[in-house]
Amino acid sequence: MLFSLNSCVSQKLVHGNLPDAQLVSILKVGIDSKKSTTQILGEPTFRGVLGDNSFYYVGTVNSKLAFLDPKLDTQFILEINFDKNNKLKKLFLYDEDESIDVSMSSLETKHSGKKLTFLQQIFGNIGVGSVGRGTIIGSGKADN
Repeated sequence: MLFSLNSCVSQKLVHGNLPDAQLVSILKVGIDSKKSTTQILGEPTFRGVLGDNSFYYVGTVNSKLAFLDPKLDTQFILEINFDKNNKLKKLFLYDEDESIDVSMSSLETKHSGKKLTFLQQIFGNIGVGSVGRGTIIGSGKADN
């Protein structure tokens, strides 16, 4: 009975890599580089693409009750911009009110592989990896 009551307790789920404010305050605009920034804050959650010379650090806190979907409590995104010489240019902090939802595409990538039946999937790997038979994945050896 105690186990079932414990599962109904709300849980806080923390995700991401949002640096501590004291570490961010160490950074100096015009002085710190990409390398020194990663040494102080760690690797960013993701880096800018397509000419966006920025680092992004994202952190979220969700609450979850039992089996229900998690609900977003707080979200912060730290954007660190660099100039063309990779020197720190600007810092921005965004919260969940400044974000937008992005819907995922329902399209699927077509592939040219063959469909396997359930039994082929179960028994298809028997003997793979044994000496002299088949390719051993990650061995660095290719079939001639």
